[in-house]
Amino acid sequence: MSEIIQLVVVLVLFFLLDRFLKAYLLRKWLGVLLVVGGAVGCVAASQIRLLGFDLGLLSIFAVALGVGLFLKRSEERRVGKECSQ
Repeated sequence: MSEIIQLVVVLVLFFLLDRFLKAYLLRKWLGVLLVVGGAVGCVAASQIRLLGFDLGLLSIFAVALGVGLFLKRSEERRVGKECSQ
C-alpha cells in the first residue's frame, strides 16, 4: 500500500478520534499509550510491513496522534464546562 494512502487513512482516523473522543481520562491515557507504543514501534518495527501497512510509518503517526490527544485533553474539559453553564 502506498504511503499516501496510509497517510490519508491515519489522518481520517486522527480526525475522527479528535472530534468524537471527549472523555478527559480516555484522551489522556490513549494519548500516553499511543506515544509509548509508537516510540517502541519506531525502534522495533521500523522495517516491518503488516497487511501492506508500513509499521514504522504507522508508529510515527501513532506518536503524533498520541501527543495531539494528550495536549488537547484539557480543552475538551473546558469546552464541556462552558457549555453547561
